[in-house]
Amino acid sequence: MLQKMFKNKYSLLLWAVYVVALYVILDKAVVPFALWVANSEVFTGDASQGGEPTQVHDDRTEMALLQCKRLVQDKFDEKATLVFEDTNYQAWDVGFGRFLIKAQVDVTEPNSAPVRKNYVCEIRHTGGDLAERGNWKLQGLSLNDVAAAARP
Repeated sequence: MLQKMFKNKYSLLLWAVYVVALYVILDKAVVPFALWVANSEVFTGDASQGGEPTQVHDDRTEMALLQCKRLVQDKFDEKATLVFEDTNYQAWDVGFGRFLIKAQVDVTEPNSAPVRKNYVCEIRHTGGDLAERGNWKLQGLSLNDVAAAARP
């Protein structure tokens, strides 16, 4: 059987090089990448910061909403007027201190008509006081125009 596998004198050498190359790729690339992914912040966190499969409105999601509002304000010029919709928002506690907030804001730039924007904010609480801005890390923020807001 070995004679069939190794018909010429270089077959055994090529087979050995192939096995060694597979081992090196696995050891130097595949396994370290898998460990990096497993140890990333996506899979780690405090188990007491559970998560809910449905929308949640509690103190933690309200603080996440407040932090997202601050981050949205940072995206606009300080001369712009922002009016946030505080009661009509959706919030999910994804778990491990991660929150997903979906809400609306009316933005009025100087000399411009008001524009309503939907925003989705993915934010993570890194520990400590919920009210402290430095204890939150923005994971993603998306702003999209909806329609012109009604003038009061």
